[in-house]
Amino acid sequence: MAHGDKRVRLRRATWWCRVTGTAALVTGTVTALNLLFPAQDGPLLGDSSVLYAVLTALLGVLWWAGALLAPPLTAPPLTAPSPPHGTGFVPVPTRLPGRRMTRATLMPSLFMAVLPLVVVRTAGAHAGPLKPVMPLLIAVAALISLFLLRGWLSGLVGGSAHSGPAELRRDAAAGEVAARRVRVGPAVWVGEGDGRWSASRRLMVVAQDRQIALRTAQEESAYFPWLDLESAAVLEGREGWLCWAAAGGSWGDPVEQMGAALVTDDGYVVWGSTDRHVAEAAYAPEHSHPTAPRSVRRAPRASLYRPDVHGYALAMAGATLLALVLAERGLGPDALSWCLALVGGFTGVRGVYGYTQRLADRPGPGWAPPESGGRRGRRGPNLHGQNT
Repeated sequence: MAHGDKRVRLRRATWWCRVTGTAALVTGTVTALNLLFPAQDGPLLGDSSVLYAVLTALLGVLWWAGALLAPPLTAPPLTAPSPPHGTGFVPVPTRLPGRRMTRATLMPSLFMAVLPLVVVRTAGAHAGPLKPVMPLLIAVAALISLFLLRGWLSGLVGGSAHSGPAELRRDAAAGEVAARRVRVGPAVWVGEGDGRWSASRRLMVVAQDRQIALRTAQEESAYFPWLDLESAAVLEGREGWLCWAAAGGSWGDPVEQMGAALVTDDGYVVWGSTDRHVAEAAYAPEHSHPTAPRSVRRAPRASLYRPDVHGYALAMAGATLLALVLAERGLGPDALSWCLALVGGFTGVRGVYGYTQRLADRPGPGWAPPESGGRRGRRGPNLHGQNT
């Protein structure tokens, strides 16, 4: 396989990691809630914040072990169906699956939103001389948390109204889309890693007369939607259709990206977007294609685990959790609890920012350097005699 040394480190997302990772995030959230609203020690479970913190740590270790042992993400077997008689190509499917909403920093960003309030409430559990000013500190922390929460909620929407899959799915179901025959090229990473948004990621696809960069809308988002393209690296060399909504749709501002779907002949779908002029060039009559019933599915899911990112993140998360729980327990003078709460806040902020910056600025497995992408894919795909 091409540049297989890059591919072997791209691992499959397993059910074990999804279960333990989700459970760790849930118990971590419950721990934060216990710090916000301290409960009395129970006769059976003791201090619930300590219990949930230990459970979060245990589930985090299980997730980490499962990620290390996950099998490599390999190319699925090539099982392209035979084209309908007389057409020479596999049809564009009528029904396209929804986009996989990968949000690698969803929970860390939510934690960042409530962290100011958690820190103040944790310090307030042993306020001592600070007790008279605690209502004011809590009010200020709540305002900061509400402001950050507003930004988190706006990030859930992501993308403009004209960059998503809605119009394309509608037109496919209606029976016609704009499409070009392409071959899947490499997933290319370009960037020096010297600034948060210095890196650029593209899945290159090759038509008969040009290379087309498939990317996702709002790639400079803290939620990293380019991860949707990461697992498509294992589809390199396969042929298929690059599809846009049928001509005449309302796409808003001319500078916006145009929503697109890559559909391989063996039935894998990758959602993304292209430059507007690339999509408009496909609106010539010969690029208007009818759709037909056909079974397709989303590209295989890649593991989000990266040793160069998650080792740091897990260490900072552990330090934050330990500091906040110790502060809430009040194992020493009040001033020590205040200091531990501030340490927990500092490591929490550093952990979230460090995690997102490392995730954005380092290519990770599956992404080829730009020179590899430039050397590959100069030859147009076998288009079965179709005009693009």
